[in-house]
Amino acid sequence: MIKKYRYVLKLVDPFGISRITRTEEVRIYIQLDGGWGEAAPVSYYGEDEFTVHEALEALEKADLGDLDLVEQIMDHAETVIVKNRAAKAALNMALYDRFSKNLGLPLWKFFGRAPTKPLVTSFTIGIDSLDVMLEKTDRAANYDILKIKLGRDVEHDIAVMREIRKRVGEKKILRVDANAGWTLDEARRIIPVLADLGVEYIEQPLPMGAIEELRRLKKECPLPIFLDEDIHTSRDIPPVVGAADGINIKLMKSGGLTEARRMVATARACGLQIMLGCMIESSLGITAAAHLAPSVDHIDLDAHLLIANDPFVGVETKPSGELILPTEPGLGVRVQENAFRQFEQLT
Repeated sequence: MIKKYRYVLKLVDPFGISRITRTEEVRIYIQLDGGWGEAAPVSYYGEDEFTVHEALEALEKADLGDLDLVEQIMDHAETVIVKNRAAKAALNMALYDRFSKNLGLPLWKFFGRAPTKPLVTSFTIGIDSLDVMLEKTDRAANYDILKIKLGRDVEHDIAVMREIRKRVGEKKILRVDANAGWTLDEARRIIPVLADLGVEYIEQPLPMGAIEELRRLKKECPLPIFLDEDIHTSRDIPPVVGAADGINIKLMKSGGLTEARRMVATARACGLQIMLGCMIESSLGITAAAHLAPSVDHIDLDAHLLIANDPFVGVETKPSGELILPTEPGLGVRVQENAFRQFEQLT
């Protein structure tokens, strides 16, 4: 039986991207035979807490069979619910947590790859006024890598990036995420400025689906282009070869770790770099994704650092942004007792 819980995450600061600014997010947590999972639905993809609840109810009515057969269960889940990848991600997390706990191994060991270098996440500065973004940048001074959200107004974007570079100096690694917020002409205007400012790469510069425009942009782009909104599952990867340099894998888009691992293999076969990202997720979802971190090139797993009332304890994050993978069996997370009292159990 799947136990379902509702919880509202409160953000430390209002978090703005090109489309929206948020101060809180509703999340659905599940327990399945000792395994924990998190669903972080995103309205941009047509999901919310209600679609997650409906999908979980449908899965509960289905015969999942032997819970050790994680991939087989996920294949079956695809026939039960077509989309609702956040719900499938929660199920997949819970299955892997349960399975690797029973094996007595942390999940990253079961996946078979240990870190060969420090696993350093970027820290995200959300869109706001210039003064607020600079103040957030000052507070994030300890982090080695900053990811700056842009995409609402190109003039503001240029001003922000020039001032942030002045603020942090030349050595700090800066990445930019436009969240599909620029037109082709706007991207052509701002990206050379970003290159002059030493930005490492640009994420999703153009609207979702603008693949042919991306191909044109890439031919003249001085920075690597990574795609996020255009990439959900492994099927989305081959069509973007030649239009991008890399992809962003998120468990809530892929439907969980099983598909995310397929995406890693597909991206490598296509010669693309890989970044590992997240939605606004607690330490449960972040820790689940972190077990894939040894297999990717860039890490953007910082959402738990943006939350004021994280209900879980999981992957350790050093002040510089370095992630230390859990050594406990399973995902290596535990729910905080005070937070669990605030969970609303769903029927």
